Amino acid sequence: MNLKIDLESAIMLAWQTSDDIELLFQHYGDHPTPMTEDEVLNALLGIKTLHDLRCEKLMDTYCRKMELNQYCTDPEQLAARNALFGEAHDFLNETKPKKKGSKK
Repeated sequence: MNLKIDLESAIMLAWQTSDDIELLFQHYGDHPTPMTEDEVLNALLGIKTLHDLRCEKLMDTYCRKMELNQYCTDPEQLAARNALFGEAHDFLNETKPKKKGSKK
């Protein structure tokens, strides 16, 4: 895995959100059959979800490339981080809890 190429790819994918919004804007404004409010809101929620996933992947790839957080292997940096934050409070290695959606 080439992390430099992966990082560049993840950055470019983050720009895809702009294209997604533009597509929705064009469809909303130009389509002969108007979208319902529910359809627009569902499309926006989908775009937001995809954007969040792209940004999460971008941040993870960046951390891997720069050897940050859980990817840090430098003993000096690990010792300094543990001295600053303490080993018991290793919040840098924790992952975000997943949000659970309600089923209808």
